[in-house]
Amino acid sequence: VSAPPGSGKTVLLRSWIGAAGLAERAAWVPVGRDELDPQRLWLAVLDALRQTAPGSALVRPLTAAPDLDGWAIVERLLTDLASLQDQLWLVVDDTHELGSEQARRQLELLLMRAPQRLRFVLATRHDVRMGLHRLRLEGELTEIRADDLRFTLAEARALFQAAGVELAEPAVAALHQRTEGWAAGLRLAALSLAGHPNPDARSEEHTSELQSHHEL
Repeated sequence: VSAPPGSGKTVLLRSWIGAAGLAERAAWVPVGRDELDPQRLWLAVLDALRQTAPGSALVRPLTAAPDLDGWAIVERLLTDLASLQDQLWLVVDDTHELGSEQARRQLELLLMRAPQRLRFVLATRHDVRMGLHRLRLEGELTEIRADDLRFTLAEARALFQAAGVELAEPAVAALHQRTEGWAAGLRLAALSLAGHPNPDARSEEHTSELQSHHEL
């Protein structure tokens, strides 16, 4: 899932996990800002996997140590998950923050050698330098990009209605155009208009504010 900030990647994935009933089978790992420590990353992955129903029975605990190598952790994890029978998801959020080339290569190794029942979701603000072309050629890579995450006019209208904001069609269209369909912008507009005595008039002000901000 590759799209700029504010496009709704994290909300989309968390909503999908909830709607699909995957809470006990999805490990969520947020990558720290400019993460340079492979060991810290992989300990977080192990901890997240151990909190899932399938992973709790397979993934062995591990504590930090000065000589603990990321490659060794990945090999150990592959061994632990070799007998995985139930579907398990590993979501790596903010993958673009992986500042360690070794960590990216180790993640690539896990992607290529993981058991079939382990599925990955990488959420990133831009494409990460990883060898995913083989998966793409084999039809094993699903890519969701910015255009896929933009709200349509009908979806924007539904968002405002769900927030209890009744707007005339021109106002909805203007806000949709000014926010370019981005989830964050539409959500902020809905919060600003909720409970306002004259949402149409306020929406015009909000649209003007967005235009001014865009011009700056």
